[in-house]
Amino acid sequence: MRSKMWSRVVAFSALALGANLITGTPQAFAQSGKIETPKLTIGLSVNDSTFLPIYLGEVAGLYKQEGLNANVLAFRGGSDLTRALVARSVHVGVAAPTSVLAAISAGEDVRVFYGGFVQAPFFWFAAPPIKSMAEAKGKRLGITRFGSSTDALTRFALARAGIDAKDVRFIQGGGSAERLAALDTKQIDIGIFTWPHNFAAEDRGYNLILSQKDLMKDFPIQSFYAMKPFIDSNPETLRALLRSFVKAVRLARADKALSVKTLVARAGLEEQFAARAYDQLIDGWREDGLLASEEGMKSFFEMAIAAGDVKEIWTREKYWDGRFVTTFDQWKPN
Repeated sequence: MRSKMWSRVVAFSALALGANLITGTPQAFAQSGKIETPKLTIGLSVNDSTFLPIYLGEVAGLYKQEGLNANVLAFRGGSDLTRALVARSVHVGVAAPTSVLAAISAGEDVRVFYGGFVQAPFFWFAAPPIKSMAEAKGKRLGITRFGSSTDALTRFALARAGIDAKDVRFIQGGGSAERLAALDTKQIDIGIFTWPHNFAAEDRGYNLILSQKDLMKDFPIQSFYAMKPFIDSNPETLRALLRSFVKAVRLARADKALSVKTLVARAGLEEQFAARAYDQLIDGWREDGLLASEEGMKSFFEMAIAAGDVKEIWTREKYWDGRFVTTFDQWKPN
């Protein structure tokens, strides 16, 4: 069912977005020093605080330092982003691997090639008098988009609470800010939020009914992915991108003031919440590009199974290209 829906939307996306088709000629993966695609389009699933290193790459000129003219675009969910990537309108996606699984299941040649975002930052808040996920039956639940990580996580949380997803109504609401507004205007009864909108939801008197950390130790909240032919054809481009990411992670740790300012300007955070979000996020970025722990990846696939994205836990080879991680010491910045 999901694969058929995916195929239809990809076909539409190819027509709607195909004016910016991306092509490449396969070549060796060895280091040559020459960037193959200096004008690089990077897609984000949404505007969100977890993407701070991506924003800092632009704000601090780190992409330009590496010879890249990077254009960062935010979408309305990981599923929308991945459709654009499959339609060759985006070179690299940065989002949770959830929609990548759906694309691969539909026969698309997509691979995750770097992690680096290992956090469990989601919280479910509900309007009173709802006090637990077990009370979600018959309620309206706000998610980003169908097929997104918020969709999969919410279905997983419902299953853990003994609620059939057919017994709730899912509302596609965009990012955390939009979902919080929907909760304020009574368009939804329960919303899933990440930092810092969880702080805002708490301050407004909504009930915290579940934390992602109640369900799993850690989680690959975001990852870098691309079409496999693009990965094969553009090793220097991707090394330059990943060096920028590593520099941005180091900058985020070293300069809290700039990071908070960037969260306000780029992620749309209120200043009163930006510093609180930074303090929660700072330990979740990994320079080495690893995904979550073995336990965290097991939980990730259990979530994907509950959401209907896959039927079983996949071997890593099915979705992962580890060439940049295994050669990290060869290309990382000093």
